[in-house]
Amino acid sequence: MGNGFSTNDIPNLEGKTYLVTGANTGIGYQTALYLAKNKGKVILACRSADKAHAAMDAIRAKLKADGTTHDPQLDFLELDLGSLKQVATAARSVVAKGEKIDALINNAGIMAVPYRLTQDGLESQFGTNHMGHFVFTMLVLPVVPKNTGRIVNLTSLLHYYSYSFGLGTLEQVFVDPAAPKPADGEKHPSEAVYSPSLAYGQSKLCNMLFTKYLASKQPHLRVFAVHPGVVDTNLHHHVQESYSGVVGKAYTALAKVVGKKPVNGARTSLAAATSPQLDQDPPKVPSGSYFEPYGEVAEPSAFAKDPALQQRLWEMSIELVRRTLGEETVKEIERNIAQTESAHW
Repeated sequence: MGNGFSTNDIPNLEGKTYLVTGANTGIGYQTALYLAKNKGKVILACRSADKAHAAMDAIRAKLKADGTTHDPQLDFLELDLGSLKQVATAARSVVAKGEKIDALINNAGIMAVPYRLTQDGLESQFGTNHMGHFVFTMLVLPVVPKNTGRIVNLTSLLHYYSYSFGLGTLEQVFVDPAAPKPADGEKHPSEAVYSPSLAYGQSKLCNMLFTKYLASKQPHLRVFAVHPGVVDTNLHHHVQESYSGVVGKAYTALAKVVGKKPVNGARTSLAAATSPQLDQDPPKVPSGSYFEPYGEVAEPSAFAKDPALQQRLWEMSIELVRRTLGEETVKEIERNIAQTESAHW
């Protein structure tokens, strides 16, 4: 696609439906805005109904002020990536409606937070940035059209800067509530190894590994990973909490100086989700590709390209689904991944 995709390059999206996680703010909001501006229907998948509806009102007001004549099609889906049970419920509700999702844009995420666990006992960055999107994607697959559907996973250049071992063990990302508690003065392995920045890098590496694995197993879909660039959004606000003092303040100040505006951060997501060049047969850009701003194909890290690591993340993710959601959900995912015939639209 080259490196110059802009919002003016988005085609007419009439008749297509897009689901954007974390669409109420930052890059996600701008992504939803421009999809709606170009006549796509947009489902804003957010944790907060109030914030999602405020974002929808803002989109309508912005498009009206810009002179847009069509009424934007906007809908809300409650999605809390920190609860896999709620994620599964949300995904199944989408499938139950039977509406096709032409592109799923896994945009939401957290960055460099202090050590904490999700409701499921997962290290929060791994749990939110990877596992929440993994479960949602795998359960919503039946309504992503075969041969034309796209899945866009937001990663980061920081996937290059994970732990030295690349991907941690299951014990390093999951605290089993049934397991014995650490002795007084000791930490669980997930906390002992934890670094806010390296854990973020690991979660973004997982986004890359998942993209590569899914692209290899679902050749009838177009799956892409996107690095939006350094963007001045509220994603950075936890850095001061994790790194108190001069380091945290310096990072936040630097992000505001060098960070792109959210609309420019969204350009690469929009390229991966809408560019007609990605529909070419044979494809000009293969599924599984990694994009840097603004739609430029780039080389991911050696860890990201490692098939053994891709397989290990898949197996770990399935095991975590088994432990948190049960065997029936694992079977549901296996059925979805096995479906290779074209959908009926």
